Order: sequence, then structure tokens, then C-alpha cells
Amino acid sequence: MHYDDLVDLLVKKIKNLDYVKEFQQAEEALMENQELFKSQDEMKALQKEAVLYQKIGKIQAYKKTSQAAQMIEKRIKHHPLVEDYATKLEDVNDLVQYITGELEEKVNLLLGTGE
Repeated sequence: MHYDDLVDLLVKKIKNLDYVKEFQQAEEALMENQELFKSQDEMKALQKEAVLYQKIGKIQAYKKTSQAAQMIEKRIKHHPLVEDYATKLEDVNDLVQYITGELEEKVNLLLGTGE
């Protein structure tokens, strides 16, 4: 089997896992909620702005935008869709970390033994 075929097979198997499908459904539900989606985008924009203000030494602007981002985060953080998404994202991230670690270990073994 060719490398690309093996990667495609792995991706297909991952996509078929129940908790990956559940994550995708949670993501879709979150994206369909326009109010939450807009709030999340606004929060991210404010966070980026705050970082920029901090880098250029505009402390007042940094504090103001940072506080605005935190207020939005507090408002949406405990919304059921956001909590569900975050929980399922954590599961998928754990899977990605596991797969990455396994691949790294196998590659290191192959390189270490000269195969």
C-alpha cells in the first residue's frame, strides 16, 4: 500500500469513530447558533487586539480590550453548546495526541534500528 493510501485509511478510520462524529455534530450545532458564533468571533478579535496593544505598550487599551474579551468569555463559557463542544474537543485532542505520540515512537524505533 502507498503512503497516501495509508494516510487516507487512517483518516477514514478516525472519522468513523463515534466520539469524532459526536464532536463534528457538536461543532455544527455551535456554528449554527449565530449569536454564539458571533460572540466567539468577537472574543477572539478582542483577544488578538489585546495582545497587540500589550506588545506596543498601550496598557490602557490592553486592559480595556482584555476585559471586554473576558466578559464575553464569561457570558458564553457556560452555554450548553459551548460546554458540549469543549468536552468533545478535549476527547478529540486526546486522540490526536495519542496518535501523534504513537507515530513518533514508531518512527523513532524505525530510525533507531536502521530499518
